[in-house]
Amino acid sequence: MDPFDEGLRCQDIHAGLRNVDPNSGTLTPLAETQLIGMAASLAALIRGQDVIDDAQALRAVAAEQLDVNQFAFDAVVKTLADVEFVQGVQTSGGRIVRFTENVPYYDDLYAELGCAWRARQPTELEQQMVVLVEHLADTPVPVEELAAHIGLDTAAVPQLLEVGGRADLIKTIPLLDGDVVYSPFFGFENPEVVGDLVREHGSAQLADAFAALRGEQGMPVTAVQPVLQDAIARGLLLAPAVELPNHTVQPFAALPYTLNRELLRGRKPVLEKALAVLACLRCGQHFGGATSLPADALVDVIDKLLDPHRGILQPHSSHARQYGLMHSAGIIAFAPDSMPGGSWVRPQFIDTEDNREALRIARDLITHGEPVAGRVGDEQARAALLLGQPFSAPMQTTARLRNRATVSPQQWQTVVDAALGLGRIR
Repeated sequence: MDPFDEGLRCQDIHAGLRNVDPNSGTLTPLAETQLIGMAASLAALIRGQDVIDDAQALRAVAAEQLDVNQFAFDAVVKTLADVEFVQGVQTSGGRIVRFTENVPYYDDLYAELGCAWRARQPTELEQQMVVLVEHLADTPVPVEELAAHIGLDTAAVPQLLEVGGRADLIKTIPLLDGDVVYSPFFGFENPEVVGDLVREHGSAQLADAFAALRGEQGMPVTAVQPVLQDAIARGLLLAPAVELPNHTVQPFAALPYTLNRELLRGRKPVLEKALAVLACLRCGQHFGGATSLPADALVDVIDKLLDPHRGILQPHSSHARQYGLMHSAGIIAFAPDSMPGGSWVRPQFIDTEDNREALRIARDLITHGEPVAGRVGDEQARAALLLGQPFSAPMQTTARLRNRATVSPQQWQTVVDAALGLGRIR
C-alpha cells in the first residue's frame, strides 16, 4: 500500500473505533493507527481556517464531533506539528490555546500522515487491519478465502474479524454458500456500484426502495422502510443521522451516485460536511421548525447561509444551542456579540474552500430530481438551520442501527454474489 492509502485508512479505522467503548482494551493494539486517524480528522476539520484562536473551544468540538479524546488532543496536535500541518503552538498553564494551521490538500494530507504512521512502527495487527479495510472497501470476500485472497496471517484473521466487527469496520453477511465479509466503505465509496447492483440483481423490493431514494437525497428513513433501514444497518448505504429532541436517532439516507470517486474516497471529510448540512435541512423540513418549508426551497436556505448580508446570522440568545450541529461540523463559528456588553453569540460562516464545496454538494444532492423554485423568507431559513441536536456520521449511524437489520440476509444474496463477481473495483 502507498502512504496515501495508509493515511486514509487510518482515518477510516478511527471512524470505526469511535463505535467502541473508549475504555475498551480492544483499542490498545490499534493505538498508533487511532492516533494518526484522529490527526487526519482534526486536520480535515481545521483545513483552511489559517489561525485557530481558541484551541480549547476546538478541543471541545473535536471531542464531541470527532471523538478525539480530550486527553489525546495535545498528542494529536503534536502529531500534526511534527508533520508541519500546524505551527506556532502557544500554551498557557499547560494547555494549548492557539496555533496556526498549514494543512495541505488531501493528497498530501493523507500521504504525509501515512508516512508518519509507518514511522511510528505500527504493530502487525495494525498493519493487517489497514490492509484488510483497504481491500474490503473495494470488494466483498468470502470468509474462507480471506487469508489467501488478501495475504493475511491466517492465525490473525479471527482477531481481525472480532475487532473489525466490534467497530463496524467489517460487516459479515451469512449467505447460502457461507459467510461473506465487506467493509461499509465499500458501500460508502461506491454508491453508484451498489445502486446498479441492486437495480440489476436485487429483488423488486430492494430496487423500488433504492429508486425512491434516488428521487429524494437525504430521505428520512423510519421503521416503515425496513429495506432501507436494513441497508443502512448493514453499511451498504450512506446515512448521516440526527438525534431528535425525543432522543431517537433519525437517519437520512443518501445515494450520491453522481459524485466523483475522489470525493467519495479521498476527500470524505468534505462529503461528511455536506451530509451534515443535508441532514440538518431535511430534519428541519420533516421534523419541525420548518414544516411549511417546501423541498424545492431548501436550496435558498444554503444560499442564505453563504450570504452574510441576508440577516440570518444576527446575535440571539439561543444561537449557541440552535446552531450546534453546524458548529460541530466546522461550518459555522461563534463570533462574539456585536452589541457592546452583549453576551450572545453571532453565528458566522467559516468561509473555507472545503465548506463552500460542502454546501455546493449539499445543494446538488437536494436539487437532483427535485425542481428548484421559489424563495424563502429569513424566518423560514432560520428555522431550517436552527438545529442543535447531535449529529452522527454514516459510520456511527451504521453502528447505532445495527440491531435494526431485520430483513433476511438472503434478500441480499444475488446482490452480494454479483459484487463478488466484479472483483476489486479499483
